[in-house]
Amino acid sequence: MIVSILMRKTRIKDRGEWERRLSGVLPRVTDILKGEEGFASVEYSWGVEGDGEMMQLTRWDTPEDCQRHVREGGAADIATIEDAALPTAPFPDGAWVRKTFEVVEKAS
Repeated sequence: MIVSILMRKTRIKDRGEWERRLSGVLPRVTDILKGEEGFASVEYSWGVEGDGEMMQLTRWDTPEDCQRHVREGGAADIATIEDAALPTAPFPDGAWVRKTFEVVEKAS
């Protein structure tokens, strides 16, 4: 299982407003992801500092599935949709950072 974490700060500082805006675009985002080979799940998180930080966590079957999503346009399509609803914070806070990990199962 591959986990890809995309973090950024938005201009939205109110969690209720963030949730309202996210819920408006989540069906479109989910439709794109469900069309991607190897997609397993998506979840979003709100930063506990209340400064507009958010995280999108996606799970993929293989590293190649995740790379294909990022390199072949699915990730860019989603970023465009998200940014329209949840505008990125201005520089220098507006950096988008993606980290990808392979899940290691605990030994029993």
